[in-house]
Amino acid sequence: MATEKDHFLFEFSADPLLPCYHVQVSLSQFCNWFLLSDVLKRLKMSARIFRARYPQFEVASVPHAELRRQVAVSQVTPVPRGLLRGEGEEEDMEGPVELVRCVPDLQGLLGSTVQILEEERS
Repeated sequence: MATEKDHFLFEFSADPLLPCYHVQVSLSQFCNWFLLSDVLKRLKMSARIFRARYPQFEVASVPHAELRRQVAVSQVTPVPRGLLRGEGEEEDMEGPVELVRCVPDLQGLLGSTVQILEEERS
């Protein structure tokens, strides 16, 4: 007899958690992503240094308007004011936004610990 498992993921951090967006960046990748700019601010490094030091972290680019559209219809993620209205120049709002896939190794680098609690159901 097969059993289903429920998984509860808890993330703990001494610092405020970065916003995480559950969006689809390609046909096969509907998962959680951080804004690369948020990650770079937290780690206090440039994109060039981040990519050189951490090539294992997946970075994707999506049009700003598409990210706004997906986040606006999300029932999980509240839409940050800056993302809806856009911060900075109007042309910046139409360009691509770089995202970093949210994985436990990156969360650890950002100062979080992740605990997974599994519960079996029969």
